[in-house]
Amino acid sequence: MNRTVYLLTVLIMLLAAAAAAAGLLWQGSGEPFEFTTLRGETVMMQGRGLYRYDSVSGAAQELGQDAVTLLVGIPLLLAGLLSSRRGSLRGHLLLTGGLGYFLYTYASMAFLTAFNTLFIVYVALFSLSLFGFILALSSLDPQDVADRMSERFPRRVVIWFLILVAGFLSLAWLGLVVPPSLQGSAPAGLDAYTTMVIQVLDLGVIVPTALITAVLLWRQRPWGFLLAAVLLVKIITMGAALISMIIVQLLAGVAVDPVVTVIFAIICVVGIALGILTLRGIRS
Repeated sequence: MNRTVYLLTVLIMLLAAAAAAAGLLWQGSGEPFEFTTLRGETVMMQGRGLYRYDSVSGAAQELGQDAVTLLVGIPLLLAGLLSSRRGSLRGHLLLTGGLGYFLYTYASMAFLTAFNTLFIVYVALFSLSLFGFILALSSLDPQDVADRMSERFPRRVVIWFLILVAGFLSLAWLGLVVPPSLQGSAPAGLDAYTTMVIQVLDLGVIVPTALITAVLLWRQRPWGFLLAAVLLVKIITMGAALISMIIVQLLAGVAVDPVVTVIFAIICVVGIALGILTLRGIRS
């Protein structure tokens, strides 16, 4: 394995462990308070802890993300790192997908989380994850991944799953942001923030990647098998994070759309199952 990827991954695990632990343990004192946004809307702010300047909803999602980063993300990244150092393709895919999770997570934290003491840590994690992911992905051989994919790999199921993910995210987020854009009003869920960062990442990166992967996989191109494996591994951790976010939001008393929430949860569970099946199907 590339020595640079090894060093970047170790730094990511150390910094992410510190950042996630701080988010969960640094609660302090204080109470939620009302905040009037630039658009004149009243939003409840967390009022305490590391995320005190985030909305109650935003802080709940960040706390849920921190829990999964500590309990799932870092252990899986460590497992992938150790396995890939022994020459395991399965480990290399786990490492690459894990780095994809940290890239998405800390891109959103760096761009969306209200400025706090760990801002520069979020930026460092975003940068380290970006270059680590690029290097890890570029060192994989698409043909090798395709050749070593088990006959039990549910190719058609994965294709339709990726199309479903792209379609659902497109409908959910475009339905959320297009009407307010035309009306000049604020979209639901904007809270105390000034733009929709998650929607940028999903519509600008995740949706195109899922569709391109589905097309390549349909044509049985090597890159389709490689991208599908990496994307599904990323979904294992991201799916767990989304479920955790939903739970923490509900515990915090945040109102969520029950229909969208249930669909997200189902997609996450299916994605986690497909990710595990894909990893298990890689021949040694």
